[in-house]
Amino acid sequence: MLSPTPFPVSRFKIRESAIDLKQSESSFENVGSYEAEDFVPKRHYKPKWVAPTLRELKKRKDAEIEKNHGEKIFHRSTFLEWNYDAEIFAFSNRLGEKFDDQLLRSALTHKSYIQREMSRLKDMGIDPDSIQLKENDELATKGEELIERFVKGYLRAVFTRAPEEMIRALHGYLTSTQVVVEVAKHIGVGDLMLCADFPCEPATYKKTFKALVAALEQSSGEEKARIFVQDLLVTMLYGQDVNEIWNPIDPVGILARILKRESRGEPEFRLIRQAGPNTILASYHVAVYSDKNFVAEGTGESIETAQEMAARDALKRFFSTEDSMRALPFGRQLKKIQEKITQLEFNPNIALNEWTSYNVSSLAQS
Repeated sequence: MLSPTPFPVSRFKIRESAIDLKQSESSFENVGSYEAEDFVPKRHYKPKWVAPTLRELKKRKDAEIEKNHGEKIFHRSTFLEWNYDAEIFAFSNRLGEKFDDQLLRSALTHKSYIQREMSRLKDMGIDPDSIQLKENDELATKGEELIERFVKGYLRAVFTRAPEEMIRALHGYLTSTQVVVEVAKHIGVGDLMLCADFPCEPATYKKTFKALVAALEQSSGEEKARIFVQDLLVTMLYGQDVNEIWNPIDPVGILARILKRESRGEPEFRLIRQAGPNTILASYHVAVYSDKNFVAEGTGESIETAQEMAARDALKRFFSTEDSMRALPFGRQLKKIQEKITQLEFNPNIALNEWTSYNVSSLAQS
């Protein structure tokens, strides 16, 4: 067995074998042998000042990031190709909505921006009243009322058997600052808002989104604004567990009071099976009965937890919010229930302290 020949590091030779090139009329024969010159790698030296300078720049950048609680973000208006009129036009077309130009500009203008501009003009000796800008306070107030109507109308039309407390909890989630800010950022409001601070505060994002809804309602009508809220805001409920958003404190007591109002027996909890009772992975399966009729079941790491989960499962069955419930209607499916949504915007569901299956059925028929 032949041992491998070590490959030289400092030099190498290239030898080319004979190559015969034949053509149609003549043939040429080139047999050559080429030997490369000795190859010596070249080292690249950097001046001594480069490394210390880079370390100093990195140190200054880290100090600035720590001071600003993150990397500094520059507003799009600082770019050379920025054109606010073109951005306003593109924004409305990107959303597929027709806004009145003045209303849209007012919805995107915050009070702090006007105050800053008036102060700047005053320092320059210019009359501050010459600013032709209108703040979005009035539009935001109107938009908040519209959003509350549209969201609650949708929730009441979809969760017809749910109590009004659950409707308010879901409405509170959809109109929370975190959800509204996420929606506003995704539609590109951040680059168009006129406010004194940048990046803008979450409250400014929320206020601007409300003003946009009111501006759309005054520009294209209430129906367009309703669909706008349903497509952008209500869809944030998709993928969420509504039973986690509305989490009653005493599900066992609520279940007992509902059964009492329906003239049914008190809830009776029975342990139907268990696993590993003396281990850290214990599991208890409890069922709840009323008048010897099965109502619901639940599982937990203790009997008390299993009873609570069984009561929660019973409430899910009563309110039709089980894990296997039908998917929420969006898009084209909403066309069938838009009339129902409009009617229920001013008609609240039954309160929890009055909830019974009979009352819910009577309200649905009426």
